Amino acid sequence: MQRSPETAHTPHLSRKAWVIPAAAAGFALFVAAGARVAAIFAESMMSGVALIGSWLILALGLAYAGTRLRPGLGAALFVGFAVGVLAVAFFGGMHMLT
Repeated sequence: MQRSPETAHTPHLSRKAWVIPAAAAGFALFVAAGARVAAIFAESMMSGVALIGSWLILALGLAYAGTRLRPGLGAALFVGFAVGVLAVAFFGGMHMLT
């Protein structure tokens, strides 16, 4: 089937074009929300640091496992992890996690 010249070059974003940015944003929210929950459950500052650190290590392990299972999403998961860690550091520095 031939396309007409008017519609042959119309750019449109397919569903696959949104998968990688959505995965990065979703994983960043996952990392930041998990750190927020860990900070809520902490009884003191030192246990909060330990809980948030263990949550970040778990999230990094999940990003690595996702990279091994779906190599196409690996960069998005690691970028999402980095953005989530920066959000945690930023909001933790302003004492907004607790």
